[in-house]
Amino acid sequence: MKRYGETLHRPYQCFMGKWEGLCKTFDIGGNFLESTHVHMDVYWVDEHTWHLHEYFKHLYQVGETTFHTDIKTEGKRCFASNDMLSLEGTELTPYNYVFTIDSDVTKTTVYNNHYFLDANTRRIITHKVRGGKSHCFQIQDFTRIVQP
Repeated sequence: MKRYGETLHRPYQCFMGKWEGLCKTFDIGGNFLESTHVHMDVYWVDEHTWHLHEYFKHLYQVGETTFHTDIKTEGKRCFASNDMLSLEGTELTPYNYVFTIDSDVTKTTVYNNHYFLDANTRRIITHKVRGGKSHCFQIQDFTRIVQP
């Protein structure tokens, strides 16, 4: 490996701030089902823990839902577990992250791919699986409205 110097990038830093978004849900045939507003507030609790506060006006097949999750980091990996979910994530590149979430709220396994299109625009592509079969797909588009 060549020496390129010290990194200026901290894993998960790009998530920090307040975000406003729209979640669009599609069936397994790709047909649009519904959309809902999503509000996110993401901030560092300590050097290795960040907090995700995520509010869905209407989470598909559930209704109004708020998640509060403390997420621990270990380098490029992250982990969380509470009464609503368990989560594992990995930074693939400084602006592309993947997460696997077992949700007790939706009774699904959620596969999320986060793509930062620029510093203040993020897209999440979600594949939800229930009982070993595809359940639905979601696309969430976010704009950061408050930066660190």
